[in-house]
Amino acid sequence: MSTTTAQSTQGSRQRTRSCATGLACHRCDRSWPLEDPVFSCPDCGKGLDIVYDYELAARHFAEVPATDRPENIWHFEELLPIVDARAQARVGQYSGYTPLIRADRLGAELGIENLYLKDDSAQRPSFSYKDRVVSMSIARLLEKGKTEIGCVSTGNVGTAVASLAAKAGVDAYVVYPSRLEATKARGVMALGAKVCQVEGNYDEANKRCREVAEATGMDFANITLRPFYAEGAKTAAFEIVEQLGWHSPEHIVSPAAGGTLSSRMHKGLGELQLMGLAETSATAIHIAQPSGCNPIASAILAEEAEVVPVMPETAAHSLAIGAPGDGYLVIDAVLERGGTAAFASDPEIFAGIDLLAASEGLLTEPAGGTTIAVLEKLAAAGRFGSDETVVAMITGNGMKTLDDHPPKPWPEKVECEREAMAAALEALKDTERLMDAARRQLQA
Repeated sequence: MSTTTAQSTQGSRQRTRSCATGLACHRCDRSWPLEDPVFSCPDCGKGLDIVYDYELAARHFAEVPATDRPENIWHFEELLPIVDARAQARVGQYSGYTPLIRADRLGAELGIENLYLKDDSAQRPSFSYKDRVVSMSIARLLEKGKTEIGCVSTGNVGTAVASLAAKAGVDAYVVYPSRLEATKARGVMALGAKVCQVEGNYDEANKRCREVAEATGMDFANITLRPFYAEGAKTAAFEIVEQLGWHSPEHIVSPAAGGTLSSRMHKGLGELQLMGLAETSATAIHIAQPSGCNPIASAILAEEAEVVPVMPETAAHSLAIGAPGDGYLVIDAVLERGGTAAFASDPEIFAGIDLLAASEGLLTEPAGGTTIAVLEKLAAAGRFGSDETVVAMITGNGMKTLDDHPPKPWPEKVECEREAMAAALEALKDTERLMDAARRQLQA
């Protein structure tokens, strides 16, 4: 924890080192004070961004060495929007600073010499990248002095809200669409959150939750608190560059649903350059989507400026957002950085899960499988140079989605005696290796 923040939580000072100065529309010239409750532009309907004083941030950042900063999402507090140190101290203390893993075996399979995995499946406390963004929402809620938070979720947002709200002493309410990863909903209830599943897809549920928020005054993590929520995503970019010795990779491959992660990593990379911490302009961002819900990828490939909503139909439920709110920002990010997009079928997504598991010992959920399947496609297309560094985002833990994973046959109820067991093991040796099966599916 930085010296200033540590003092502030002890009472001598109650302000973080945040250099946030206000809110601004992504598309028009309107702006608002940071404390204003507005969360979307009343003129054009687009989302809002947090504005910072980057010269002040650079000076503040230079004053506190990395060794005196916490290894969590607040490491770069100058570039985060939470001003109240008491609120900051109550959430996210164990979120962020996930491993950046050199993936030699997976890289060898794909022909990528310098491949790394940013493993947010190791994120605390809910094992997905959503701990980054939800921490910001709950900290903002605490700044406002409120004690109830809602969210609409396809899976991981709900788990993060339930976990982080419980730690902060906040009551949580999670709304799910008709199709969801059921194991995650059970986990949310086990964490004490109140759960409601509605008839309708994510986009329909999101629209109605916005109406509920406006009618009741309850804050929703990814709706009314979205400008703050979104800022948490860029901490992944900060960490990647720092973990690579302040070298920005040539490529980042990320899954996309609502578009928050890839668009805010673009912002975060730009901020590191503005601060003089790293040269990041050459980093390309590529996005991965399931073929059953690929509105952003389709727009990028068609060179369109806006997404056309689709009806989701994919087993990758956490990516099943047909009308992504930040889709236009992802298009901007990918095009500005010279990246591209691709999509994968459900069988390819599960093959991606298996390939990652067999090569690196990491079990990811369908969003991560989508990333790996698209990574394979981009590598096969010659997108990555032999000396270029590639980072793939693994955004969630596969233990939460095992019910959706296609079952694999195995010998059950084998007689518990030597000959029968030896025969069963010998038969297993003749079955196809997981790595080989995954490669065959991806190359089909």
